[in-house]
Amino acid sequence: MIKYTLFLLIASSLFLHATSCILAKYHVYIASNLPTNSPPLQVHCSSKDDDLGYHTLAPGAEYQFSFCENPLATLFSCRFLWNGNDKGFHVYDAKWDHNRCIIGNRHGVCYYAVKPAGFFFTNKYPPKELDFLCGWDNNNKYFAC
Repeated sequence: MIKYTLFLLIASSLFLHATSCILAKYHVYIASNLPTNSPPLQVHCSSKDDDLGYHTLAPGAEYQFSFCENPLATLFSCRFLWNGNDKGFHVYDAKWDHNRCIIGNRHGVCYYAVKPAGFFFTNKYPPKELDFLCGWDNNNKYFAC
């Protein structure tokens, strides 16, 4: 009986862990809304555990990644290089007091559009309206945008 109870406990734990991502999955989108004739946007995103690599986005292109949140520790930062500009900031931080990416209770979208004027944001995909987040105005590599 103890072995059976232990088996059920472990199986239930594994099942809950496997399905928890369905309830707390996030999608980050980065769109290059730069002029057609401009240089490509260079993007490098990473977390403490995952280096998502370097991506080159032509004007009009989009890059996206998804993850399951650890509510105490998930943090993704991206660095953006374009036309002599260099900017980096956290695109997702589980410790934000008011998580700008949340839709509903437990999942969300972080949509960033990169334009010559700077960075725009919405938590909807596909985006309908974008809010100005910050400009390219300094060369600090990582700070809150």
